Amino acid sequence: MNLTSTLPGGPGINAERLEVNNKNRAKRAAQVTGRDEYADGPAAMKEIFERKRNRGQEFQEAKMADYRERFALTFDECVSMNFADAEYRRKIADGEMKGAFAGENKSFPIASVEDVHNAWMSVGRSKQNQDKLYRNILRIAKRYNWTAGLPKAVLKRIKKGESGVPE
Repeated sequence: MNLTSTLPGGPGINAERLEVNNKNRAKRAAQVTGRDEYADGPAAMKEIFERKRNRGQEFQEAKMADYRERFALTFDECVSMNFADAEYRRKIADGEMKGAFAGENKSFPIASVEDVHNAWMSVGRSKQNQDKLYRNILRIAKRYNWTAGLPKAVLKRIKKGESGVPE
């Protein structure tokens, strides 16, 4: 094979095909934004951490909105309370928020109807005594009138006069 046959316009190359390929490359290049360009080394890590930081901020804002809605707090109150998990548990333990713990060592914090539901559904994953956890969740739900977070089957058992604890 002769090298001249591979040059553009040479006998082995279809000039029309080359032109179509060049147009397609130009279209693809026009679609790429600065954010999508190839990055390597420090630039790639910077991009990864920037996206992670943005996701973290979005999550924090959604979490704050949830707390504002559930506890009727203003945004400034949420920010000042800095609702991290340890802080959340501390506020329940100190009595700053109504609620209690169904498990040992401040496990299974319950401060809302949603927490009652989440705790009930999480009992099976715990290594603690499950009957004791169920009884504690029921006791807390009844004390604070958060029984709406309990499963329907449990509410039916309670209505019949049973304990509500699964058999």
